[in-house]
Amino acid sequence: MRLLTPFSAAKKQPAKGKRGKATPARRHRPVPAWRGPLLRFGAAAVVIVGAGTAIGWTVQSGSFARAWANVTDGALQLTADAGLAIDDVLVSGRENTKPGALLEQVGVQRGTPILSVDLEATRERVLALPWVKDARVERRLPDTLHVTLVERRPIALWQRGRDFTLVDQDGVAIAGQDVRKFHDLPIVIGEEAPKRAAGALAMLSSEPELLQRVRALTWVSGRRWTVRLNNGMDVELPEVDPAGAWTHLASLAREHGVLERDVVTIDLRIPDQLIMRVTPAARERAASPGANT
Repeated sequence: MRLLTPFSAAKKQPAKGKRGKATPARRHRPVPAWRGPLLRFGAAAVVIVGAGTAIGWTVQSGSFARAWANVTDGALQLTADAGLAIDDVLVSGRENTKPGALLEQVGVQRGTPILSVDLEATRERVLALPWVKDARVERRLPDTLHVTLVERRPIALWQRGRDFTLVDQDGVAIAGQDVRKFHDLPIVIGEEAPKRAAGALAMLSSEPELLQRVRALTWVSGRRWTVRLNNGMDVELPEVDPAGAWTHLASLAREHGVLERDVVTIDLRIPDQLIMRVTPAARERAASPGANT
């Protein structure tokens, strides 16, 4: 390797006059201190104006965007060639979201420059999937895109006519899903039922044994619930203090076995009263001669 050294010039000898005497060097007038910055500013202004003119022309002609895109794409491709390219997409938290649908929303291919991925835009696409409640998308350099999902948890089936739709804790309908594997979830009926389902089920869970017998809940007249049990019995809860009425029913079931009788409806809408409507068979037996003997 050549070693470059500064060039040393010979010292300049002072000029001599006609009689051989040294001629004094000509003095230069000193440059004012203010002139240096002014000259530099002027030069910079000329460069900026020239560059601005060039940029204005390229923007107007549409070539600037194309040129900038080419530069950006080229730079990202260099990073990919250096190893910063997607080789794998890791997903955590997935249970019901279909892998193919998720990868389609992520929208990357193997070899895509990992620095070119718009993380927020990718997250927004993933959030559009019906099962996804929340999501986080991260780069794990050099070659992995990591997607963390928080999926919706179905708590009930919303019935409208013959159609059933899954409903989550927030009252959000999880549309377009096969509900057969969720057949054991309670059914809710009524236009406002989905957004009220979580509160109703929380109230009913205060009596776990009784909750296990719940098959459906109907939101009636925008005011109260009627609960259908697994034996076909309807329990009409009051508008005021339904939790207290539910606890009272649980006590009656344990102490008097009211849920094992031939009863169609138990009406708890009137405080401190229990009204039971029996089945037609029970009425016939009660009306037959000798029924009280």
